[in-house]
Amino acid sequence: MTPPKVTVIIPVYNCRASVEETLRSVFEQTLDPALVEVVAVDDGSTDGSGDELERLAGAHPGLTVVRQENSGGPGGPRNTAIGHARGEYLFFLDADDRLGPEALERMCAMADEQGTDIVIGNYVGVGRGVARFDETVPRVTVDDPDFDVYGRSLTAHKLFRRDLVQDNGIRFPEGILSGEDKVFTAHALLHSTGVSIIADYDCYYLVEREDGTSIMQTGGAAPAEYFAKAARPLLEQVMAHTKPGPVRDRMLVRHFQRDVLHRFNGTFLAGDADYRRTTRDAIRNLCEDFLTPAVVMRMQPRHRLLAHCARSGHQELLSKIIEADRAPEPVPAAVDKDRAYLLYPGFREPGAAIPDAYFDITDRLRVRRTLTALDWQDGVLHVAGTARLDRVDPDGQSVSLLLRDKKSGSEHRVPAHAGADGAFTADLDPLTAASGAPLPAGAWDLHVELVSDRLAKEGRLGADRSPEIAAPPTRFVASENGAAAVTPFFTRNYDNLTLTVVPGATAVEKHLRITGIGWDGGARLRVRGRLPVASASHVRLAVRLEPRGGGEGRDGEVQLTPEGDGTAFDAVTDLRGLAAGRWDVWLLFTAAGETVRMRIPLAKAPKADPVPCAPLGLRRAVYYRTGGGNLAVHVVPGKVPALARSAGRRLGRARR
Repeated sequence: MTPPKVTVIIPVYNCRASVEETLRSVFEQTLDPALVEVVAVDDGSTDGSGDELERLAGAHPGLTVVRQENSGGPGGPRNTAIGHARGEYLFFLDADDRLGPEALERMCAMADEQGTDIVIGNYVGVGRGVARFDETVPRVTVDDPDFDVYGRSLTAHKLFRRDLVQDNGIRFPEGILSGEDKVFTAHALLHSTGVSIIADYDCYYLVEREDGTSIMQTGGAAPAEYFAKAARPLLEQVMAHTKPGPVRDRMLVRHFQRDVLHRFNGTFLAGDADYRRTTRDAIRNLCEDFLTPAVVMRMQPRHRLLAHCARSGHQELLSKIIEADRAPEPVPAAVDKDRAYLLYPGFREPGAAIPDAYFDITDRLRVRRTLTALDWQDGVLHVAGTARLDRVDPDGQSVSLLLRDKKSGSEHRVPAHAGADGAFTADLDPLTAASGAPLPAGAWDLHVELVSDRLAKEGRLGADRSPEIAAPPTRFVASENGAAAVTPFFTRNYDNLTLTVVPGATAVEKHLRITGIGWDGGARLRVRGRLPVASASHVRLAVRLEPRGGGEGRDGEVQLTPEGDGTAFDAVTDLRGLAAGRWDVWLLFTAAGETVRMRIPLAKAPKADPVPCAPLGLRRAVYYRTGGGNLAVHVVPGKVPALARSAGRRLGRARR
C-alpha cells in the first residue's frame, strides 16, 4: 500500500464538543484524501471523546483511533501517534483547533519544492493572540541572522518531515501539561537543514475555549515538572547542538526571557510559600547553569533584574520588581549624562548592589515620533509633529531636525520649537539650513533629534504620519544667499521623508510650466506660465526675441503675480517693426546673481487648426513649433493667405 503524504496527529483529552469540527477541517482539505492519514489518540478522556472518535472513524476510513490510559499531558498521545504514523510528513493538530482548507496542500507542496524539513503556516488566533508572519520565506535556516525563525514560534502546530523526527529520536516530554511542544519543536529546528514559512495563507486557527478549560487557561504545568521537563531540556538542547557565539546567545536569550523568567509573574506573587520557593530555586539553578554574562546583557532590563534577584536571593526586591512591571503605568526612565536607566526598585540602592548596566536602556531607547504637518509657507518648509523618548520626562529635552546627506553622511541641524506633550514645529529654509548657507546638492533624509542631558537620540520622520499628509510639490526658493529647487518626497521602501536639492537658477527650468501662447492686440506675442517660486522678491524674469544668425534682439515686458503656492508670469513682446526672418523666443530667469536662458516649449497643434498669424504693416508674423519643440516667430513680407500657406509648409516639415 502506498504510504500517505501526511499524517495528521491529534491528541484528544475531553474535547468531545470540538473534536468533530477539528476533524472536519482535516476531511475537507483540498489535498487528495487518499494522501491524508489521521491518527487521533484518546488520552483517557472522561467526557465520551473516545466514543465520538470511534463514531467518526466509522464514516471516515482515513481516521485511525488509538485509546490509552491518561498520560498526564499532550506529549504522551502525540508520541503514541508518531509510532503509528506512515506519512512522509507529520502535522500536529490540537483537538480544539482547525485547519484552513488549503493548509496541508500548500505546506506539503512547499516542503516538496524546497526540500525543507519543517514548514510553518500562518496562524490565526480565535479569542487569543498568536505569532503572525508577514513574509513568505521559501527557505531559511535556524541560524540565519536576518530571520530568527527559532525565536518566532516554538509551538508544535507545524509540518515536520517524519525522517527528521525518526532519525534524530525527537519526541515530546511526557507527564507534563505545558511546554512539551517547545521541547519537541526546538529539538527539531536544531536538527533541521531548512525551514519554510507560508505567510500568504492562514493555515492554522488556534481557538481559545469559551469555558476556559484549556491547559494554558488553567495555569499550565506546575513549577517542579515544568522546569525539570520543559525549561531545562530546552537549554540543554541549545548547549548540545550549537556552538558558542551569537546564534547560541540569541537562543538562550529567547528561552530565559520567554520560557524561564516569565514564570516570575502574577501567579508567582499569588502562590503559596511552597510554590514561590520551588519556582525561585528552579530558576536560580537554571541561571547558575546556563546564564552567561553575554546573555544577561542581551536580555531586557526587567529580565536582567529578575535573574539577578533569583541568583542573589533578593526575595523582597524580586516581588517589588514584579509588582512594578504589573503596575498600570510603565516603569519610568531617567537620563544621567549620556545614559538612560529604567527606575526599577533597587536602582542605585546600596543594599541591592545591582550594577547600573542592568537598568541601562540607552541602546534600546527609541524616539516615538509622528509627522502631523508638512507644507510650504513661502520659501520655507513647515514641519510639525510629536517626538518623545519612551518613559523619559520630557522636561529639559531639546528638539531639532537633523538633515543627513544619503551619500556623504554630512549633517545639518535645524532648531525646532518644543511644545506640550512632545509636540514640535520647525521651519526649514533650504537656503540657510546648512549653518546659514544653502543646502548642497543631494538627497537629504530628515530625522528628528531629542537631546536630554548629554544623551542624543534620533528617528526618521515620515513613516508615522497623519493620513491626510502628502508630499508637497517641488518649490524653487531664492534669496540673496542662493537658489535651489527642493523636492520633498516619501521614500519607496520605508516611506520616510527626504528632500532632493538641486541648487542654482538652472534648476527652475525643469519645473517651468507654460499655460498659454497667443497674439494679444494684433502684433503682440503673449506667453503665459507659472514658476514654482512662492515669492518673486529675489528673482527676475525677462523675455527676449533673438534673430537667427545673430544681431540685435528685442526685449519684451514681464509681469509676475503671486498665485497659490507659486508665481504666475505674463510675458508680452511687441513685434511691430521687427525685421523679416526667423526669431527665437527666450525666457531669461535670474536668481542669486545667476541668469539662465530657457527656450519656451510649444505643444503640437492639431492639423486642422488655423495657422496663427499677426499683421505687422507690410509684413506678417507667424509663431510656430521648431523641430526641437520650441517657440519661434517667422516674419515675412506678403499677404496673410500666402503667409499661412508658407507657415503650413513649415509646420509640416517641422524645420528649425
